[in-house]
Amino acid sequence: MRNRKLAFALAALALTAPAIASAHPQLVSSTPAANSTVARPQHINLVFNEKIRPANTRIQLVMTSMPGMAAGHTMAMPVSVMMGKDGKSVMVMPKSALMAGGYELRWMAAGDDREVKSGKIAFTVK
Repeated sequence: MRNRKLAFALAALALTAPAIASAHPQLVSSTPAANSTVARPQHINLVFNEKIRPANTRIQLVMTSMPGMAAGHTMAMPVSVMMGKDGKSVMVMPKSALMAGGYELRWMAAGDDREVKSGKIAFTVK
């Protein structure tokens, strides 16, 4: 009976190990939240489900709309990026105050498996 339990436990572990090993970074939360309207943020926070590799992390903030801006045009906004001590969070700090308009934060990140995942968060500054 004991050998059956051990064999079952080992089989279950073998079936779940590939799922654990193939985990990739996913964005868990952001501040501001996706599709929100906020006052001028001093910084933007991203939190991932696992530690990400700073060498494989890229962040870009672009303004996608504002009064007088031609449709379809974007403007890259200079930012500083700081990794959190936990390795799962990133703070993005615009180098100048964000003007009223639409923005998109584009991110690329990789975990220990080095597979790069990407995404974007749209938000509006009032």
